[in-house]
Amino acid sequence: MNTAMILRKHWSQQVKALFPTLHGHQQNTLAFLVQGIVMSGSTVLQRIAETLGTEEVSLAKMPSIERRLARFVANPRIDVEEIWEQFVRQLLTFWKGKPMSFILDCTPFRSDATIVYLGLLVHSRVLPVAWAVMPAQEKWEEGQWSIVARLLDLVQRCVGPEADCTLLADRGLSGLALVKLCQDRGWHYLLRISHEHTFRRQTRQGWSTWSPVSSLVQQPGQHWYGPAMLWQESSLQTQISACWTPGHEEGWVLISDRPASKARQNECAKRMRVEATFQDTKSRGWDLEASLITEKERLHRLLLGLFVAIWWVSHLAASCIHHGQRTRFDRADRRDKSMFRLGRLWLLFILKHARDSSWGGANLTHSLPFRKRHQQWIFSLRF
Repeated sequence: MNTAMILRKHWSQQVKALFPTLHGHQQNTLAFLVQGIVMSGSTVLQRIAETLGTEEVSLAKMPSIERRLARFVANPRIDVEEIWEQFVRQLLTFWKGKPMSFILDCTPFRSDATIVYLGLLVHSRVLPVAWAVMPAQEKWEEGQWSIVARLLDLVQRCVGPEADCTLLADRGLSGLALVKLCQDRGWHYLLRISHEHTFRRQTRQGWSTWSPVSSLVQQPGQHWYGPAMLWQESSLQTQISACWTPGHEEGWVLISDRPASKARQNECAKRMRVEATFQDTKSRGWDLEASLITEKERLHRLLLGLFVAIWWVSHLAASCIHHGQRTRFDRADRRDKSMFRLGRLWLLFILKHARDSSWGGANLTHSLPFRKRHQQWIFSLRF
């Protein structure tokens, strides 16, 4: 039995434990799909089947492998929401009692759909914890804020109402509706807002007149931090952190329920990491748009496999760096390889050298994404 097939055996055991309500055959196929996505670096079923066949993860013929994966993606009996919540509930237990930052964003999928995405910020990566697939050209059956509320509720069921959670979002989603969703759940919020919004600041004499927030920072190097009243139509008392960092095209205006300071700007800068995650799913990474899947429910099931793969490859990339092997795959003077590419290359290296005792860091135990300790699943990114 080759190392890729041994890895499949161990990985299948993890999938069975993490997705207990799936039928045994569905568990095996999901494990098969995720391993194929990671090893092939693609979400195109034909390419996944080719990799699983050529690497002898399966001895079946490639057309048979592809048909098996296609049946899983097309299977209406697979309740993605239910099984994903079981998966996330087990993993987020690891962060209970710790502050957690979640990033909300939307990304287009070709011209067919929009993916509403909620991710957990861990080190340099945004790991998917909830999502919804909505049509891009048709009217949504469910309102945008109803969708966001559903995603936040899924996370809250997993971490509990007492968890210390902060939601970050960019200008396209920021507004009073999102603030209220956070307040209703006891979450902190840190949102970047557009410059055309109006505010008035608190002074010793009371509140100033209404002005556009663009007046707070009008040139590089300026900053302003303090309490303010926002939105003349439906007022919100909040904290504004405005700063125009030299070298940036424009200033940032941030609102939060926590005290205004430069620390809010540093926190919000982490939101940009979600862009790297989206780029990894597209042409520079798993090339989701080349999958040719347009039907919403099928895309939903393919994303199930892809998002588990993102957790796995993030662990692999961190493991590669932790074991001092980054320069084996990337330049030493700068970082050219994304976390996606680095993690995948490290796994392929492990599969090739796992039986070679001279490579102490290259073994299958380092490649599996999750560990169980004291009846609890553990996920960590050790750099």
